[in-house]
Amino acid sequence: MAALSSWWMVGWVVGAVVVALVAILLLAITALARKTDGVAKHLVTDLDSIAQKTRPLQDVGATNYAVQTITRCLRVARGAAPVRDKYSTSPGWRE
Repeated sequence: MAALSSWWMVGWVVGAVVVALVAILLLAITALARKTDGVAKHLVTDLDSIAQKTRPLQDVGATNYAVQTITRCLRVARGAAPVRDKYSTSPGWRE
């Protein structure tokens, strides 16, 4: 019976070690989560800056279309036959 009564001490030690390991792991996970949050905030700031700097590029398609329209109209105004764009997506372009 004396041998069985000393096992409670081993149980308490093992329990304390498990609790300490869980606490250490929890602190490590919390620290890594804070670090990840800081990096994510920095990346969002960088991406917002990139989006602001590249916003004019979104208008390149519209500008290209306007230049093509102006060029086409100038050709017609100078007396040239209208040029059919084989890549046009308007109906009837396959004529």
